[in-house]
Amino acid sequence: MAKKDTLNALVKRGVDPADAAALVASYNSLSAIGEASVEDLVAAGVPEDRAESILKAVRSKPASSSSKARKAVVQTPEPVKLFETSVKFGECDGVEKKL
Repeated sequence: MAKKDTLNALVKRGVDPADAAALVASYNSLSAIGEASVEDLVAAGVPEDRAESILKAVRSKPASSSSKARKAVVQTPEPVKLFETSVKFGECDGVEKKL
């Protein structure tokens, strides 16, 4: 993944753009960032209080870009009644007798 793509992926996951730029300068990919420790991120220039949340964000996939999330939900339609029958009791009128 190119550095620009890695930067965009970090920002998409909610990482501050300045922190994302610092990480991209030290790491080549999201997987490399995900394998790093909090101390490694702090050494790369990310404040310690945000390093843990960045690791959580990187290690989890974003919901919006997931291919499963993009698939449409398939709903099964209810069966359609083609004919409805009516039952009539009693005498038929003149029109009904002709039918």
